[in-house]
Amino acid sequence: ERRCHVGRSPRAGTPARASSTPGASVFDLDGVKNFRDLAEATDAVKPGRAFRTATPGEATEADASLILRRLNVKSLVDLRSDDEFEPILGEVQSAFETRWFSRADAPTDEWPVAGDAPTRYLVPMLDYDRYYGAIYERMSALEKAKAAVFSAQATLVDPTNQRRLFVSKVNAGGLRLLNEVMLDTSGPEIRAALGVVASASETRPCAFYCKVGKDRTGLIAALALHCCGASEAQIVDDYVRSDGNALRKAALGGGRVEAGLAIDYSRFRGAPAEVMEHALAHAKRKHGSLDGYLNHVGFGADDRERLRRALCD
Repeated sequence: ERRCHVGRSPRAGTPARASSTPGASVFDLDGVKNFRDLAEATDAVKPGRAFRTATPGEATEADASLILRRLNVKSLVDLRSDDEFEPILGEVQSAFETRWFSRADAPTDEWPVAGDAPTRYLVPMLDYDRYYGAIYERMSALEKAKAAVFSAQATLVDPTNQRRLFVSKVNAGGLRLLNEVMLDTSGPEIRAALGVVASASETRPCAFYCKVGKDRTGLIAALALHCCGASEAQIVDDYVRSDGNALRKAALGGGRVEAGLAIDYSRFRGAPAEVMEHALAHAKRKHGSLDGYLNHVGFGADDRERLRRALCD
């Protein structure tokens, strides 16, 4: 098991402040990128209930003071895989107890438990085995035949051809395929993350995040905003706000890139509107509507109303 050490943030910074940049978040943090209130996407959401952000692992002392004391965040939802965690948690993450989501330990409707201490819930949205499995299912018959030959070759001789085939599909699919796969294969994790958001309140705000707060975070934000009555235009506009130059980083995280067969990370940068439009269309095409998708992953009408009340009432 990877060890994460508690430590002080790398620099103190200046007091977190309101931003004067047009279209920017009302929060301007020094060490935490892409931090904003979900209420900035729609007037339906009450300010101070739920925040979306990039990892707070490099939060300054001023950032930590804002998040922990001024905003009083009591729940974190970390959507990253364990190979993306900072070796030093920093002042924000180290202030929370840690609980891991496990499919084996479901049901998720028992999670989080009412009255939990301030807790960082680890809910990994991107599983590489599921990712590559979903890519295989999308291959043509000829590509699947090649994959079978390359798989045998990988076992007996050299895995290069097998890796090259799958990486070529990853690169071709880019962000659109990434979001499709997460929607299709990460239902239990999406349900669990939304469950934590639905436990938020005026006195127990939550924040959810991934590496840069863009795609995994963007999907959870999109579905939460839908539960709150936001329009698809508002959902897409909220996603596009993560497309700033300082945030044009790859969505894929961790160290699982095959040596010599690097993923083309340029295919995973930015937050263009068509990426979220495609994700919403994919969910509706497969399940009839976004409510149909949420029903499919086990986040039913009562859950959606609970989330709406938590963020809007």
